[in-house]
Amino acid sequence: MSYQVGPDDSAVPAWLVGEPADVVAAFEEMPVGLAAMEGPDFRWIAVNASYRAAFDREEFIGVTMREGLPEAQGQYLFELVDGVYASGEPFFATGWRAQFEIGGELQDRYYDFELHPRRRPDGTIRGILLQVIDVTEHTLQSRAAERAVAEAERRYQAARDVVVELQKALLPTGLPVLPQARVAARYLVAGDDQAAGGDWFDAVALPGGNLALVVGDVVGHGVAASAVMGQARAVFDELLGETGDLDHALHRIDRLAARSPGLRAATMCAAVLNPRTGGLRYSTCGHPPPLVVAPDGSSRYLKSSGGGPLGTGSALSVSEDVLRPGDVLMLYSDGLVEQPGSPLNAGMRTLATVAGDAVANRALRGGAPESAAERACQQTIELITRVGYVDDVTALAVQLSAEPVPPWRLDLSATPGAVTKTKGALREWLRQVDPTPHDGHLISLAVTELVANAVEHAYPAGRTGPVRLGADLGVDGVLSLTVADDGTWTEPPATPPDLSGRGLWMVGAVLDDVAIRHADETGRAGGTTVTVRHRLHHPAVLSAEPSATADRRTGVDFSTTLEDGPPRTLRVTGPLDITTVTVFADRLSTAGRGGVHPVVVDLTEVDVLASAGVSALFDARGRYTTHGHPLTIVAAAGGVPAAVLDLVGLNYVSHVPPDKPAG
Repeated sequence: MSYQVGPDDSAVPAWLVGEPADVVAAFEEMPVGLAAMEGPDFRWIAVNASYRAAFDREEFIGVTMREGLPEAQGQYLFELVDGVYASGEPFFATGWRAQFEIGGELQDRYYDFELHPRRRPDGTIRGILLQVIDVTEHTLQSRAAERAVAEAERRYQAARDVVVELQKALLPTGLPVLPQARVAARYLVAGDDQAAGGDWFDAVALPGGNLALVVGDVVGHGVAASAVMGQARAVFDELLGETGDLDHALHRIDRLAARSPGLRAATMCAAVLNPRTGGLRYSTCGHPPPLVVAPDGSSRYLKSSGGGPLGTGSALSVSEDVLRPGDVLMLYSDGLVEQPGSPLNAGMRTLATVAGDAVANRALRGGAPESAAERACQQTIELITRVGYVDDVTALAVQLSAEPVPPWRLDLSATPGAVTKTKGALREWLRQVDPTPHDGHLISLAVTELVANAVEHAYPAGRTGPVRLGADLGVDGVLSLTVADDGTWTEPPATPPDLSGRGLWMVGAVLDDVAIRHADETGRAGGTTVTVRHRLHHPAVLSAEPSATADRRTGVDFSTTLEDGPPRTLRVTGPLDITTVTVFADRLSTAGRGGVHPVVVDLTEVDVLASAGVSALFDARGRYTTHGHPLTIVAAAGGVPAAVLDLVGLNYVSHVPPDKPAG
């Protein structure tokens, strides 16, 4: 009987492991690198061809690991082997990078390997067993593929971002705010950048109080389609805004489409709604028909008005319907009803069901918007697109109210506390119409300045009198805010002064219109009424994410936080006005030791920057200049504080370097 040598020189019968020659040949031919090392100095006693090839060398047998692989020193390989020998626990590694001399030069190589203790019959450790696979080529190919995928993703995202930003520039980000109609809109850019860019929507308050609604889809996608879409929207808005005549606007844009290859065959659903009567005139122009959802969630599709896409020679016609109070009218693009692998009628049934549940507030009730129109747009897009979408998705909805938004009235005494009471009461009234945060901040700025002006200047020192406030939302979507007093009038300067009188000037600069009326022509008796007019907007949501939500930030309490830095930074939150300026000035003075130390004032989270706050900033800047230090002001570009700072000429930055304040 033949024998094979086993552990600790014991004999293993050949019938168990094979004939010695066969075992040696098989060991040598194994595609995996195999080796055995003996003793605490790790001297190789067995090495096969794959193991030798993995390290590009032949001299292993009888050589210690440190002698055979000297370049492994400092690469934490010797320490691994020492650890397995000492602990008796195996070690496994995947994609381990190491540097060895291959082909006469030091190269990066990647290995999958295992280290196992080799034991004597009594369990004591006598050496190490190794298994090694050279995965360098596979690793480099995988990493190259990963880089290619990352680059493709980057290019895809960049292309998609271009379309998204272009759509944001061309589509409305604000919707009309009307007394008897709540409007909502959401646009979801296609998941494929090659499919994005063809949808458009708009909602426009027409002369006389009617509301125009339109959702369209041009042929093609990408940047070219976005450009055509922008042209179509601008032209149709202009045509409809001239007279409010839907028939006239339809025929004019149809003739334009016939002459414009990019606009030809575009589909469109356009409607004109009278919010007071519910009367509706609409035309589908080859587009899916509008959906009407009652407050209880029951729904019906309006009949198609007939006619084909724009510019195709098809006769366009207008149909009529009547909506009831509480009804939600929904216009949408085909991307919302064309579900992958399903017929169009199935997609329309799904939309009717999901929209009905949203209007009745039966789905996703936690944190759902108060507005049924908002819920219809948000939840239909979020839920329906979960099964996939390849095209742009647009939803535009309006809900009729039985009664218009009631006017707001408030009578107060001209005392410093009037500003705080006024802002809180007006903010609560504005919640009914839900304007954009930007509009809300501007109205808050206006009422702060006008009431503060009456408190400080209307009545002689030591005396007080009434301040009467009112707000009305017109059928055209314009808010009229009035502040009246019975005192005398001091004419403000035409340009912003150094210390006072900025309030009215700032209000006139950032809102649409300011009118001042006196009880008598001189303004010396009988009181003054200041009326501010500003068109309000409700936020539309334009996003690449189905579950995106609109910015709903409302007024927050005033607070300051001092961070030692560097740079030493005073972060301000909430309103900076007549009611908070004293605290702000004290904390700013303390932060900078009266101007001795440079300070950064971060106004990023300030929602109202009134003239009192501006005066405090000018005062602080003067003190800091005297001491030779800058006062760095931080404000978010496009925010209300930045707009005010631009008006009054105070320099600011959008962020501060972490190591030092900006100069």
